[in-house]
Amino acid sequence: MSTDDPIGTPSTRRGTARPAQARAHAAALAELRRQPRAVSWRRNAARTLLLVLATTGLVVGAAVGSSIVDFAWSKQRLLSLGLLVALQALGVVAAIAPGRRVLRWAAAILAALAAGAVVIGRGAGPLGPPAIPCWVVHVAIDLIPLSVVLFALRRFAWSLARSALAGAAAAATGALAGELSCSRGPAHALIQHVGAGLLIVAACVLLSRMRRPETFAS
Repeated sequence: MSTDDPIGTPSTRRGTARPAQARAHAAALAELRRQPRAVSWRRNAARTLLLVLATTGLVVGAAVGSSIVDFAWSKQRLLSLGLLVALQALGVVAAIAPGRRVLRWAAAILAALAAGAVVIGRGAGPLGPPAIPCWVVHVAIDLIPLSVVLFALRRFAWSLARSALAGAAAAATGALAGELSCSRGPAHALIQHVGAGLLIVAACVLLSRMRRPETFAS
């Protein structure tokens, strides 16, 4: 038989693929040993969402307790507040649910609408700068929900859409606090609040990409 006979090519490829197959098989067995019973994605999503909403509740409670919430202003922000809460719920579910491409598109559109409402709904606002830059407060508040969604993402193979939506759900927590306590104008909201949200989304994408997942399921 000639050395360049194509009949020998498949066996050569099979021989090359065997080490990779062996590694994948070993990784799958190790995963089964760590968690022999599969966890429903719905349970995982519900648990993650509950923790994110609990963090939001603590932030809102602390803001009310420290008297930094402007209730008269908050009544004018009901649309943006509702969109941000909906983004938390839909963002977490869309990030964790397997497949669901339409759901992820819906969550992405909702994120854009929420960001637009945060900016467009602002009035002129006070001229003086806040004592602490809003983006610093925004990022500090979002560290806890960011940790929660990153912990949930470790169960899945990395996906740009999944990690970005999880980051948007986490960023909505700080945005909610900003809507309750900050009444500055649209330029401030765009730079300090939406900008901080985008920073959290970028951090979620990068950190989840750097971390080795516990499973390669998509």
